Amino acid sequence: MTDYRVKFDFIVHFTNGGSLSAQDFRLDIPGSDIADDELAAYLIQDMRLLMAGPVDITNKQIIQEPHKRAAISTSELPQATVDLSSHNLSAAELLAKAQGHAIRILAPDGESYKLTRLVV
Repeated sequence: MTDYRVKFDFIVHFTNGGSLSAQDFRLDIPGSDIADDELAAYLIQDMRLLMAGPVDITNKQIIQEPHKRAAISTSELPQATVDLSSHNLSAAELLAKAQGHAIRILAPDGESYKLTRLVV
């Protein structure tokens, strides 16, 4: 089985001020591709960042390279981000966006939430 890693630059903007950035950062991923919103959620979870707001990802490159540790599962990571300070969405609209996959919600008060809709 081929191991894949993603190499990228990022800036995490914190909702309480400040930011964190890195260049040529690498993370193990379970497959041969990862969407930017999913990668942002992965980064936030992996680094255990609190008050994480928008994440800018640039220069993303998938490389074949042996994993340094077991990759986390991306199946439950948010695959989209909704910033409520720029989108006025109802609870029903948020639930509709979460249909089929989790979303990350940036609240106007600076908090960040993960919304998962269970289908029964």
